[in-house]
Amino acid sequence: MKRAPAELYTNVMNEVTFLIESLGEKTDDKEVLEQQNQAKKKLNGVYKELQSSLEHLEKNAEWDVFTIAFYGETNAGKSTLIETLRILLSEPTKIAERKKYLSSSQAINHSENRLRKFEEGLSQINISFQIKAEQVNEKLENAVSQIRKLIAESELEHWKVDILDPLIYEKRRSSLYNFILSFFNPMYEQKEMIKAKECIVQLETEISNTKQALDQTQQELIEINEKWQKKIEVVSLNISELQEILSNEDREILKYTDGKIVGDGRSDYTQTVGEYTFSYESQKFVILDLPGIEGREEIVINEINDAIERAHVVFYISGKAAPPQNGDVKSEGTIEKIKRHLSQHTEVYFVYNKRVKNPIQLKKSLISEDEKMALKEVDDILSKVLSEQYEGHKVLSAYPALLSVGNFWKDRFCRNQEKFIEQLGSKEIILEDSRVKYFSDWLRTSLVDESKSKIFKSNYRKIAVAIGHAQENISEIQKQFNSLEKKLKLNEKYANRQFDEESNMLIQNLDNEAIKIVGNFKNRLRKKMYAEIDEEIDTDSFKAMFVKERDIAIEITRQQLEAGMKDILKEFEEAINEIVSKNERYTDELLQSFEGSAKFDFEFEPIFNIKSSGSITGTIASLVTGVMGVILSFSNPVGWIMVALAVVGMIISVGKNILGFFNHGYRSSQQKKATDENIEHMANQLSESFRDSIKDVHDPLMKGIEGVKDNLSFKIKYVNSMNLVFQEAERKLKKLSWEIDQEGMDKPYGND
Repeated sequence: MKRAPAELYTNVMNEVTFLIESLGEKTDDKEVLEQQNQAKKKLNGVYKELQSSLEHLEKNAEWDVFTIAFYGETNAGKSTLIETLRILLSEPTKIAERKKYLSSSQAINHSENRLRKFEEGLSQINISFQIKAEQVNEKLENAVSQIRKLIAESELEHWKVDILDPLIYEKRRSSLYNFILSFFNPMYEQKEMIKAKECIVQLETEISNTKQALDQTQQELIEINEKWQKKIEVVSLNISELQEILSNEDREILKYTDGKIVGDGRSDYTQTVGEYTFSYESQKFVILDLPGIEGREEIVINEINDAIERAHVVFYISGKAAPPQNGDVKSEGTIEKIKRHLSQHTEVYFVYNKRVKNPIQLKKSLISEDEKMALKEVDDILSKVLSEQYEGHKVLSAYPALLSVGNFWKDRFCRNQEKFIEQLGSKEIILEDSRVKYFSDWLRTSLVDESKSKIFKSNYRKIAVAIGHAQENISEIQKQFNSLEKKLKLNEKYANRQFDEESNMLIQNLDNEAIKIVGNFKNRLRKKMYAEIDEEIDTDSFKAMFVKERDIAIEITRQQLEAGMKDILKEFEEAINEIVSKNERYTDELLQSFEGSAKFDFEFEPIFNIKSSGSITGTIASLVTGVMGVILSFSNPVGWIMVALAVVGMIISVGKNILGFFNHGYRSSQQKKATDENIEHMANQLSESFRDSIKDVHDPLMKGIEGVKDNLSFKIKYVNSMNLVFQEAERKLKKLSWEIDQEGMDKPYGND
C-alpha cells in the first residue's frame, strides 16, 4: 500500500535525516568520532539540496489530474500542436472562444449587410441628385442662354434707336416742310424707331421674366443641394457609425480567433506555461505548453522546472527528424538539458512535428525514408539517455492541421488556409494527411488510460530520482575522496620506503663508522707502541707505556666515536626531516588541489584544516635522541677500562721471557708481537661491543620510525574515515531510492 501524498514527502525526508544521522560506526575514539561528524557536516550541502528538491516536488506535484507537458526546442511548433488539440479535443475554453467567434462573425455579417444597404442608399441618393441637378442645370443653361439672346436683341434695338435718332433729327432740320410733315405723317425712320423702342420694352420685360425664372431655378438647385447634403450627412453618419462598429467587431473577433498562442517566429515567444484542461469520457487531463529550451533559458528556467515537476508524461517536440545535439565546454547542449529535465519521468515521447508551410509538402507518406532512418537514430540516442522511460516517437505536422480546423480572421493564417484548401481540396484531406487526428485520438484514449496509476508512478519516481541524484552527488564526492586517498597512500608508500632505506643506511653508516674508529684505534696504538719498542725499552717500561698509550687511544677513540656518531645521526635526522617535509608538502598540495578542483553543481565544502595528530618534529627529535643515547652508552670510560684490563696478563707474560732480557732484538720482536696480539684482542672486543650496541639501536630506531609514519598517515586516516562515511551514505541512499521507486510501481493509494 502506498503512502498518502500528504505524508510521503515528510516521511521520505525523515528517513533521509535518520539515515544521515546514523552514518558511521559507533566508536569511543574521539578523533574518529570527530572525523565522522565532519563528514556528516560536509553532507549538509547534499542534504539541503535534496530537501529543497523534495520541497519543490511537494509544491509542484499533481496527484489528482493527469498532466502532460509539451517540452522542446524554441519554434518547434509546441503551441501550434496544442492549439490544434484544443480544437479537436473540445477544450472548454476553446469551445467558449469559438462560440464567441461565431457570434462575432454573425454580428460582423449583420453589420456588413447594413453598411452595404446604407452604401447602396447613398449611391441612389447621389444618382437621384445627379439627375435632378442635371435637369435644373439644363434649365439654368437654357435661361442663361435665353437672357443672353434677349440682351443681344435688346442691344440691337438700342443700336437701331441710336442710329435712327440722328437721322430723324437731320431730316427735320433739312426743311420746314419736313419738320411739319414729321408731326403729321411720321417718317420711315420714325416708324422704325417706334418699333425698336417697343421691341426694347418687350425684350426688357422678357429679360426680367427670364432672370426671375433663372433665380427660381438657382434657388431650386440650392434647395436640391441642401436636401442632398442633409441626406448625405445622415447616411454618411450611419455609414461611419457602422464602420466604427465593424472596426470594433473586427477587433473583438480577433480575440476569439484560433492560433493566438502560436509563435510568430520570434525566439522566446512563449515565456510562461500555458495550461489547458480537457475531459474525455469522464477522464480529466491537462496539457502544459512550456517555453522553449533553446532560447534565453535563464528567463524561463523556473517556469520549465516547475512544469516538468508537475507533469506525469512529457512530449519532447522537435521540428527536426534528427537527434538532439550535445553541448560543448562553453554551453550546455540539448541532450544535457533533456537528461537534466526529463530523467525523472516515467513516460517520455519524441514528437517529430514536420514543418509544412507549402501545400505541395503535405503528402500522405508525410516523411521520407531518410527521415525514418533519422528517427531510428533519435530512438537509439534517447533510449540511452532516458533508459526505459523513453517510449518512442510520433510523427505529425501541426501547422496544416491547425489550418484545417481553425477559425481565422483576415490574418496570415486565413490567407494560408485559403491556399491550402484551394490546392488540396478540403479541410478533411488536410487534417487526415497531417496525422494530428490520429495523434489526438491516441492521446485521449491510450495515453490517459490508467492515469491514476501513472500519476502515482510518475510522482514516486520523481522522489526516487531526487534521492538518486543526491546519492550520485555523494558518489561523486566519494570518488573524489577515494582518488585523494589513493594518491595519499601512494605517496605514503613512497615515503615509508624512503624511511626504511634511511633506517638501513643509518645502521650501515654506524657499522662503517665503528669499523673506521676501531681501525684508527689499532693503527694509532700500534704506531705509538712500535716507536717506543724501537727505542729498546725494557719489559716494565713496555708495560707501563702500553697502559699509558692504551688509555690515550681509548679516550681518543671515545671522542672520535661520539663525534662520528653525532655526525651520522645529524645526517640521518636531516634526511628524515627532508622526507617528512617533502611528504607533507606533497600531501598539502594534494589536499589543496582537491579543495580547488573538487567543483560540484551542488553545495559541498571540501576538506579544510585537517590537523596533524602530533608533532612530527618532536617525534623525529625523540627518535634521534634515543638512538644517540643507545649508541653513546658504550662510550663511557668505565666500559673502556674493562676492555683494557683483559690485556694486562698478556703484557706481563712478555716480561717473564728471560731470553728476551739478554737478546734485545728478540725482545723487541716479542714486544711487537705482544702489542699486536693485545691490540687485536682489544679491537675484537671493541668491535663486538660496537656491533652489540648497534644491534640495540634497531628496536628504538624502528619504533621511532613507526611513530613518524603514524604521524604522517594521520591525514590518510582522516580522508579514509571521510571516504567510508560517504560510501555508507551512498549505499543507504541508493537503497532508499530503489525502495521508493518500487513503491511507486504498486497499486495507487486509495480508489482508482
